[in-house]
Amino acid sequence: MKRLWILILLAVLPAYIMAQQQYMEYNKKGDDAMVRQDYSNAKIWYEEGVSQCDPYSISQLTKIWLKNERMRPSMRSLMNKCLNCLNVMATEDDTTAVSKLIVYYTNGIGTPKSDELATYWQERLDKLQTPVVTNNTQPQDMQATHRERMKFFLGYSYSIESPYGLTVGGVGRRVGWYARFKTNMSFESHEAECNNQELTGSAGKDYYNFTNKKKINSYTATAGLVIKCTSWLYTSVGVGYGDRTVLYEYQTKNAVTGADEQVAWAKNIDATNNGIAADLDFMVKFGAMFVSAGCNTINFKYVDLNAGLGFFF
Repeated sequence: MKRLWILILLAVLPAYIMAQQQYMEYNKKGDDAMVRQDYSNAKIWYEEGVSQCDPYSISQLTKIWLKNERMRPSMRSLMNKCLNCLNVMATEDDTTAVSKLIVYYTNGIGTPKSDELATYWQERLDKLQTPVVTNNTQPQDMQATHRERMKFFLGYSYSIESPYGLTVGGVGRRVGWYARFKTNMSFESHEAECNNQELTGSAGKDYYNFTNKKKINSYTATAGLVIKCTSWLYTSVGVGYGDRTVLYEYQTKNAVTGADEQVAWAKNIDATNNGIAADLDFMVKFGAMFVSAGCNTINFKYVDLNAGLGFFF
Protein backbone atom coordinates (compact mmCIF):
# COMPACT_ATOMS: atom_id res chain seq x y z
CA MET A 1 0.00 0.00 0.00
CA LYS A 2 2.85 2.34 0.85
CA ARG A 3 4.48 1.67 -2.54
CA LEU A 4 1.20 2.44 -4.28
CA TRP A 5 1.01 5.86 -2.64
CA ILE A 6 4.59 6.57 -3.63
CA LEU A 7 3.86 5.67 -7.27
CA ILE A 8 0.76 7.91 -7.26
CA LEU A 9 2.77 10.75 -5.78
CA LEU A 10 5.52 10.35 -8.36
CA ALA A 11 2.92 10.41 -11.13
CA VAL A 12 0.89 13.36 -9.86
CA LEU A 13 3.67 15.59 -8.56
CA PRO A 14 5.34 16.28 -11.93
CA ALA A 15 1.96 17.10 -13.47
CA TYR A 16 1.19 19.46 -10.61
CA ILE A 17 4.55 21.19 -10.95
CA MET A 18 4.07 21.56 -14.71
CA ALA A 19 0.58 23.02 -14.18
CA GLN A 20 1.97 25.56 -11.71
CA GLN A 21 4.75 26.49 -14.09
CA GLN A 22 2.22 26.85 -16.91
CA TYR A 23 0.03 28.98 -14.64
CA MET A 24 2.90 31.28 -13.82
CA GLU A 25 3.99 31.33 -17.47
CA TYR A 26 0.78 32.63 -19.06
CA ASN A 27 0.27 35.23 -16.34
CA LYS A 28 3.89 36.32 -16.62
CA LYS A 29 3.68 36.68 -20.38
CA GLY A 30 0.38 38.53 -20.05
CA ASP A 31 1.98 40.93 -17.55
CA ASP A 32 4.89 41.53 -19.93
CA ALA A 33 2.42 42.41 -22.68
CA MET A 34 0.55 44.76 -20.30
CA VAL A 35 3.79 46.62 -19.59
CA ARG A 36 4.20 47.11 -23.36
CA GLN A 37 0.52 48.12 -23.54
CA ASP A 38 0.05 45.29 -26.04
CA TYR A 39 -3.47 44.53 -24.85
CA SER A 40 -4.30 42.14 -27.69
CA ASN A 41 -1.39 39.89 -26.83
CA ALA A 42 -2.09 40.20 -23.08
CA LYS A 43 -5.70 39.15 -23.71
CA ILE A 44 -4.54 35.98 -25.47
CA TRP A 45 -2.31 34.95 -22.56
CA TYR A 46 -4.81 35.77 -19.82
CA GLU A 47 -7.51 33.89 -21.73
CA GLU A 48 -5.72 30.66 -20.84
CA GLY A 49 -6.35 31.42 -17.17
CA VAL A 50 -10.06 31.94 -17.66
CA SER A 51 -10.53 28.26 -18.51
CA GLN A 52 -9.33 27.57 -14.94
CA CYS A 53 -11.22 30.52 -13.44
CA ASP A 54 -7.88 32.03 -12.43
CA PRO A 55 -8.77 35.14 -10.32
CA TYR A 56 -5.61 36.97 -11.39
CA SER A 57 -6.27 36.43 -15.10
CA ILE A 58 -9.87 37.60 -14.66
CA SER A 59 -8.70 40.70 -12.77
CA GLN A 60 -6.23 41.60 -15.52
CA LEU A 61 -8.79 41.10 -18.28
CA THR A 62 -11.19 43.35 -16.37
CA LYS A 63 -8.51 46.06 -16.33
CA ILE A 64 -8.06 45.73 -20.09
CA TRP A 65 -11.83 46.06 -20.62
CA LEU A 66 -12.02 49.21 -18.50
CA LYS A 67 -8.90 50.82 -20.00
CA ASN A 68 -9.29 50.11 -23.70
CA GLU A 69 -12.73 50.51 -25.28
CA ARG A 70 -11.44 49.36 -28.69
CA MET A 71 -10.77 45.91 -27.25
CA ARG A 72 -14.30 45.40 -25.95
CA PRO A 73 -15.98 44.04 -29.11
CA SER A 74 -13.45 41.19 -29.30
CA MET A 75 -13.73 40.45 -25.57
CA ARG A 76 -17.49 40.12 -25.07
CA SER A 77 -17.67 36.32 -25.04
CA LEU A 78 -14.45 36.11 -23.00
CA MET A 79 -15.80 38.50 -20.37
CA ASN A 80 -19.00 36.48 -20.22
CA LYS A 81 -16.83 33.49 -19.24
CA CYS A 82 -15.17 35.65 -16.60
CA LEU A 83 -18.61 36.59 -15.30
CA ASN A 84 -19.59 32.93 -14.99
CA CYS A 85 -16.40 32.20 -13.02
CA LEU A 86 -17.07 35.13 -10.68
CA ASN A 87 -20.64 33.94 -10.04
CA VAL A 88 -19.34 30.51 -9.04
CA MET A 89 -16.71 32.00 -6.70
CA ALA A 90 -19.22 34.48 -5.25
CA THR A 91 -21.55 31.65 -4.21
CA GLU A 92 -18.69 30.51 -1.95
CA ASP A 93 -18.63 33.95 -0.29
CA ASP A 94 -15.42 35.05 -2.00
CA THR A 95 -15.48 38.79 -1.25
CA THR A 96 -13.03 39.58 -4.06
CA ALA A 97 -15.33 37.89 -6.59
CA VAL A 98 -18.37 39.69 -5.15
CA SER A 99 -16.56 43.03 -5.49
CA LYS A 100 -15.81 42.22 -9.15
CA LEU A 101 -19.46 41.31 -9.81
CA ILE A 102 -20.51 44.76 -8.59
CA VAL A 103 -18.13 46.29 -11.18
CA TYR A 104 -19.38 43.94 -13.91
CA TYR A 105 -23.07 44.69 -13.38
CA THR A 106 -22.45 48.42 -12.89
CA ASN A 107 -20.41 48.74 -16.11
CA GLY A 108 -22.10 46.05 -18.16
CA ILE A 109 -19.03 43.82 -18.51
CA GLY A 110 -19.95 40.51 -20.14
CA THR A 111 -23.59 41.22 -19.45
CA PRO A 112 -26.09 44.10 -19.80
CA LYS A 113 -25.90 46.73 -17.06
CA SER A 114 -28.10 45.96 -14.09
CA ASP A 115 -28.38 48.36 -11.17
CA GLU A 116 -30.61 45.85 -9.42
CA LEU A 117 -27.97 43.09 -9.51
CA ALA A 118 -25.21 45.55 -8.62
CA THR A 119 -27.21 46.59 -5.55
CA TYR A 120 -27.86 42.96 -4.64
CA TRP A 121 -24.16 42.07 -4.69
CA GLN A 122 -23.27 45.28 -2.82
CA GLU A 123 -25.64 44.29 -0.02
CA ARG A 124 -24.18 40.80 -0.06
CA LEU A 125 -20.67 42.26 0.23
CA ASP A 126 -21.71 44.49 3.14
CA LYS A 127 -23.08 41.47 5.01
CA LEU A 128 -19.93 39.45 4.38
CA GLN A 129 -17.72 42.26 5.65
CA THR A 130 -19.82 42.94 8.76
CA PRO A 131 -18.91 40.82 11.82
CA VAL A 132 -21.80 38.59 12.75
CA VAL A 133 -22.86 38.61 16.40
CA THR A 134 -24.45 35.26 17.18
CA ASN A 135 -27.29 34.78 19.61
CA ASN A 136 -24.94 32.91 21.92
CA THR A 137 -22.72 35.96 22.45
CA GLN A 138 -25.04 37.80 24.79
CA PRO A 139 -25.66 34.88 27.16
CA GLN A 140 -21.93 34.12 27.22
CA ASP A 141 -21.18 37.75 28.09
CA MET A 142 -23.84 37.66 30.76
CA GLN A 143 -22.39 34.45 32.17
CA ALA A 144 -18.90 35.98 32.19
CA THR A 145 -20.25 39.04 34.02
CA HIS A 146 -22.04 36.76 36.47
CA ARG A 147 -18.84 34.80 37.11
CA GLU A 148 -16.95 38.01 37.76
CA ARG A 149 -19.41 39.49 40.27
CA MET A 150 -18.13 40.04 43.80
CA LYS A 151 -18.16 36.86 45.86
CA PHE A 152 -18.52 37.29 49.59
CA PHE A 153 -16.91 35.09 52.18
CA LEU A 154 -17.33 34.42 55.89
CA GLY A 155 -14.97 32.49 58.10
CA TYR A 156 -13.74 31.58 61.55
CA SER A 157 -10.38 33.12 62.43
CA TYR A 158 -7.98 31.64 64.95
CA SER A 159 -4.66 32.70 66.46
CA ILE A 160 -2.70 31.30 69.37
CA GLU A 161 -3.55 34.10 71.78
CA SER A 162 -6.87 35.18 70.19
CA PRO A 163 -8.69 31.95 69.35
CA TYR A 164 -12.11 33.53 68.86
CA GLY A 165 -12.31 35.45 65.62
CA LEU A 166 -14.53 36.29 62.67
CA THR A 167 -13.52 37.31 59.14
CA VAL A 168 -15.89 38.74 56.52
CA GLY A 169 -15.15 40.11 53.07
CA GLY A 170 -15.73 40.05 49.35
CA VAL A 171 -13.66 39.51 46.20
CA GLY A 172 -14.35 40.76 42.69
CA ARG A 173 -12.51 39.87 39.51
CA ARG A 174 -9.09 40.65 40.96
CA VAL A 175 -9.39 42.72 44.14
CA GLY A 176 -11.54 42.59 47.22
CA TRP A 177 -11.73 43.59 50.88
CA TYR A 178 -11.93 41.99 54.30
CA ALA A 179 -12.56 42.89 57.95
CA ARG A 180 -11.49 40.79 60.94
CA PHE A 181 -11.96 40.84 64.68
CA LYS A 182 -10.24 38.47 67.13
CA THR A 183 -10.16 38.17 70.89
CA ASN A 184 -9.39 35.65 73.62
CA MET A 185 -12.52 36.68 75.54
CA SER A 186 -10.41 37.73 78.53
CA PHE A 187 -11.15 41.15 80.01
CA GLU A 188 -9.42 40.90 83.40
CA SER A 189 -8.79 44.24 85.12
CA HIS A 190 -5.59 45.15 86.93
CA GLU A 191 -4.87 47.11 90.07
CA ALA A 192 -1.18 47.83 89.58
CA GLU A 193 1.63 47.93 87.08
CA CYS A 194 4.89 46.05 87.00
CA ASN A 195 7.87 45.23 84.83
CA ASN A 196 9.53 41.88 84.35
CA GLN A 197 11.03 42.02 87.87
CA GLU A 198 8.82 43.99 90.25
CA LEU A 199 5.82 46.16 90.84
CA THR A 200 6.23 49.80 89.93
CA GLY A 201 4.88 53.00 91.46
CA SER A 202 3.33 53.12 94.92
CA ALA A 203 2.38 49.46 94.77
CA GLY A 204 6.07 48.56 94.74
CA LYS A 205 6.42 49.59 98.37
CA ASP A 206 4.00 46.93 99.57
CA TYR A 207 5.16 43.57 100.87
CA TYR A 208 4.23 41.07 98.12
CA ASN A 209 5.40 38.26 95.89
CA PHE A 210 4.50 37.09 92.34
CA THR A 211 2.52 33.85 92.14
CA ASN A 212 3.93 32.95 88.69
CA LYS A 213 0.44 33.05 87.22
CA LYS A 214 0.02 35.03 84.02
CA LYS A 215 -3.02 36.16 82.05
CA ILE A 216 -3.37 37.91 78.71
CA ASN A 217 -6.15 40.18 77.53
CA SER A 218 -6.00 40.26 73.73
CA TYR A 219 -8.03 41.62 70.85
CA THR A 220 -7.35 43.01 67.37
CA ALA A 221 -9.55 44.63 64.73
CA THR A 222 -8.15 44.90 61.20
CA ALA A 223 -9.35 45.54 57.64
CA GLY A 224 -7.65 45.61 54.28
CA LEU A 225 -7.31 44.33 50.73
CA VAL A 226 -7.74 40.85 49.27
CA ILE A 227 -5.89 40.12 46.02
CA LYS A 228 -6.90 37.22 43.80
CA CYS A 229 -3.63 35.63 42.61
CA THR A 230 -5.20 32.62 40.85
CA SER A 231 -8.63 31.00 40.77
CA TRP A 232 -7.77 29.16 44.00
CA LEU A 233 -5.13 31.32 45.74
CA TYR A 234 -5.75 34.66 47.45
CA THR A 235 -3.61 36.89 49.63
CA SER A 236 -4.77 39.54 52.07
CA VAL A 237 -3.04 42.39 53.88
CA GLY A 238 -4.58 44.81 56.32
CA VAL A 239 -4.04 47.16 59.23
CA GLY A 240 -6.00 48.20 62.29
CA TYR A 241 -5.73 48.39 66.04
CA GLY A 242 -4.62 45.73 68.52
CA ASP A 243 -4.18 45.40 72.25
CA ARG A 244 -2.25 42.67 74.06
CA THR A 245 -2.19 43.31 77.77
CA VAL A 246 -0.04 40.93 79.84
CA LEU A 247 -1.05 40.55 83.48
CA TYR A 248 1.01 39.06 86.33
CA GLU A 249 -0.68 37.82 89.46
CA TYR A 250 0.78 38.94 92.74
CA GLN A 251 -0.14 38.45 96.42
CA THR A 252 0.35 40.97 99.16
CA LYS A 253 1.52 39.84 102.60
CA ASN A 254 1.16 41.16 106.10
CA ALA A 255 4.34 43.02 106.88
CA VAL A 256 4.27 41.87 110.55
CA THR A 257 3.04 38.28 110.43
CA GLY A 258 3.99 37.44 106.81
CA ALA A 259 0.53 36.00 106.24
CA ASP A 260 -0.95 36.03 102.74
CA GLU A 261 -3.51 38.72 102.16
CA GLN A 262 -4.92 40.14 98.87
CA VAL A 263 -4.43 38.53 95.42
CA ALA A 264 -4.50 40.92 92.48
CA TRP A 265 -3.28 41.47 88.95
CA ALA A 266 -0.60 43.83 87.69
CA LYS A 267 -0.11 44.96 84.13
CA ASN A 268 3.36 44.14 82.82
CA ILE A 269 4.28 47.29 80.94
CA ASP A 270 7.39 45.64 79.43
CA ALA A 271 5.41 42.80 77.79
CA THR A 272 2.21 44.70 76.91
CA ASN A 273 1.71 46.04 73.39
CA ASN A 274 -1.10 48.13 71.94
CA GLY A 275 -1.38 50.26 68.84
CA ILE A 276 -1.05 49.51 65.13
CA ALA A 277 -1.98 45.95 64.17
CA ALA A 278 -1.16 44.39 60.78
CA ASP A 279 -2.23 41.13 59.09
CA LEU A 280 -0.76 39.09 56.25
CA ASP A 281 -2.59 35.93 55.18
CA PHE A 282 -2.92 33.48 52.31
CA MET A 283 -6.23 31.84 51.45
CA VAL A 284 -6.56 28.60 49.50
CA LYS A 285 -9.99 27.95 47.97
CA PHE A 286 -11.49 24.47 47.54
CA GLY A 287 -14.79 24.86 45.74
CA ALA A 288 -16.90 27.03 48.03
CA MET A 289 -14.65 26.42 51.05
CA PHE A 290 -11.35 28.05 51.96
CA VAL A 291 -8.56 27.68 54.50
CA SER A 292 -6.16 30.45 55.44
CA ALA A 293 -2.86 30.86 57.21
CA GLY A 294 -0.65 33.81 58.04
CA CYS A 295 0.51 36.06 60.82
CA ASN A 296 -0.31 39.30 62.61
CA THR A 297 1.68 41.79 64.61
CA ILE A 298 1.07 44.61 67.05
CA ASN A 299 3.43 47.57 66.75
CA PHE A 300 5.77 45.20 64.87
CA LYS A 301 7.03 43.99 68.27
CA TYR A 302 4.83 40.99 68.90
CA VAL A 303 3.92 38.39 66.23
CA ASP A 304 1.17 35.79 66.41
CA LEU A 305 0.16 33.12 63.89
CA ASN A 306 -3.21 33.13 62.13
CA ALA A 307 -5.36 30.31 60.76
CA GLY A 308 -8.85 30.29 59.37
CA LEU A 309 -11.66 28.27 57.82
CA GLY A 310 -14.69 29.52 55.93
CA PHE A 311 -16.78 29.54 52.79
CA PHE A 312 -17.67 31.73 49.80
CA PHE A 313 -21.24 32.51 48.88
